Amino acid sequence: MSKILSLISEHSQYLTISIYVIILAVVITFVVNFVAKNLKFAKYLPGLALICIGMFSFLSVMNDLFNPENLSNLAIFVIGSAAGIISLLFALIIGIMQSGKD
Repeated sequence: MSKILSLISEHSQYLTISIYVIILAVVITFVVNFVAKNLKFAKYLPGLALICIGMFSFLSVMNDLFNPENLSNLAIFVIGSAAGIISLLFALIIGIMQSGKD
């Protein structure tokens, strides 16, 4: 357990960046949904964009995956994909909640 805590404390900048990106993705999804109420697909665009950014970052380092210089691109892949999936799930929840109002 102490090894896990030491690893988390050593790499806390990635944890804080991921939390900020996830919160920003949820807020952007909510704002896009609020602004474009008539366009039902618009709320999914921020999540899809984040997943595309993550996939592009992963595909750019796929040939040299285990090189320590590519750690930042792998972090972008993990953070972007996670924030994109969370944003898509939040958009789905918003869509389910709005379908009950109609």
